[in-house]
Amino acid sequence: MTATPVLVVGGGPVGLTASICLSRAGVEHVLVERHPGTTLHPKARNLNLRTMEIMRPWYIETALFEQALPRAWTGSIIYATSLAGREVGRMRTASFESATTSPYTPVRGVLSSQDVYEPILRRLAEGLGPGELRFSTELDAFQISGDVVRARLRNRETEATSEIACRYLLACDGWNSSVRRQLRIAMEGPSELGHFVNVYFRADLSPWVANRPALLYFVASNEATGVFQPLDGRGRWLCQISYDGRASSFAAYDQELCCDWIRRAVGSPDVTPEILSVGTWTMNATVAAAFREGPVFLAGDAAHQLPPTGGFGMNTGVQDVHNLAWKLGGVLNGWAGEGLLDSYETERRPVARTNADRSLDNSRMVARINRAALAGSKDSEETLAASRRYGNFMGMDLGFHYEAGALVADGSEPPDVEDVVIDYAPTARPGHRAPHFPLQRNGEEISSLDLFDGIFSLLTGCEGAPWVAAAATISAETGLPLQVPEVDEDGWEALYGVGPSGAVLVRPDGHVAWRAASRTTTPEADLRAVMMRVAGHSEN
Repeated sequence: MTATPVLVVGGGPVGLTASICLSRAGVEHVLVERHPGTTLHPKARNLNLRTMEIMRPWYIETALFEQALPRAWTGSIIYATSLAGREVGRMRTASFESATTSPYTPVRGVLSSQDVYEPILRRLAEGLGPGELRFSTELDAFQISGDVVRARLRNRETEATSEIACRYLLACDGWNSSVRRQLRIAMEGPSELGHFVNVYFRADLSPWVANRPALLYFVASNEATGVFQPLDGRGRWLCQISYDGRASSFAAYDQELCCDWIRRAVGSPDVTPEILSVGTWTMNATVAAAFREGPVFLAGDAAHQLPPTGGFGMNTGVQDVHNLAWKLGGVLNGWAGEGLLDSYETERRPVARTNADRSLDNSRMVARINRAALAGSKDSEETLAASRRYGNFMGMDLGFHYEAGALVADGSEPPDVEDVVIDYAPTARPGHRAPHFPLQRNGEEISSLDLFDGIFSLLTGCEGAPWVAAAATISAETGLPLQVPEVDEDGWEALYGVGPSGAVLVRPDGHVAWRAASRTTTPEADLRAVMMRVAGHSEN
């Protein structure tokens, strides 16, 4: 029997991200994926702002944008009776619009498709050590025995089986997770809200879309109701068709029926689609009752299943494993206590529930707009105006935060914004993502976010020498990975809510762990207590 500290089950975007994050944290692991390679079906498209911030240190942004939907297509959602029919209206989508940057982040979102960005993630994961990726390998069964998980693996090409022991198992094996089912962890929330056929096809739709590019075209008429998604702006498309969920109904969607639906939804018999693949999925807004069972953790669709309206499903999963990887690294590398791992569910489960609920709101709003379009209602414009949350969610992208977990609250309240979905207000309140601000390093502009990659960072004001000395002593004595980057840019103290003698502790995942507005009388003892608590050790 072979052994590894971490076994990752599932090699989709979430599992591959887990592998990358674990490797960068110095954690040996094995990833198994039942399919022979990355997906051939487009599936998820959106890499949102926070996900791109996570991927920023990986230097794959250029490769992702080379495969992305061109910027001209990312600025709006269009609602119409058909592609050739009456346009009901359109909504600007600032959160998808990759042509512009925000003062709140150094990155831009990417609209792409899973079949083209998964290989980029796989190449990166395979190029990093100490991870090992095994495709065509399925988890047959596993057993928890004390502090060890023993798993039986099967090679689907040779049918050979093998056993592997691991300290932790990370389930990234999708909505039908065999790991979750074996653990009998229930999914909570609205389920089976709709059944859909996904058709991946190639066609020249430029006569109807060239002069009005959009990232989504929702169509609704008595002939056809569904959505068109451009994948590259050059003829690759994905469409979603509602059906009754029965296997016999899905089986009827052969080449002929798919082409017929596309022609009716376009509103022209002249379209000649080339059907590339057909899939099916069920819309749920569910979250697992638990994200952890002993040494086993759930992430991605294994832990939460979100309506696709908003593109938060895969992004929530990527952010799950980014949250968990540094914690596993801390425990396995000896500087964190086992208690740190309890914070994973405490922090991520509420975020997943919020994202599921807001995605469901978006789905219901689209349904109302479609009903208004079908009825020819004069209220359709008013209904459309009320849909502004769909495609404009800076608050969700960058403002999500943790109220409890690996942090020390300072008694402050979250920023007061008009709409928590749309509006983002930078804050260094503990639990929030540390705000971005530009810095100059070696004659080049970088982001403050670049300081927080995989290590604890203590930012101090201009009178923070006692904090600096305390950090050096604590790091040397405890082995905690703690740095004190020099930051003298104007305005950062006000942005982070501290005075000249204050300090802010930022976690390896870029979230604020603790903040002191000014120097305390016992900085070394206070910082030591904070570091021990945040790292999952006893406060004593």
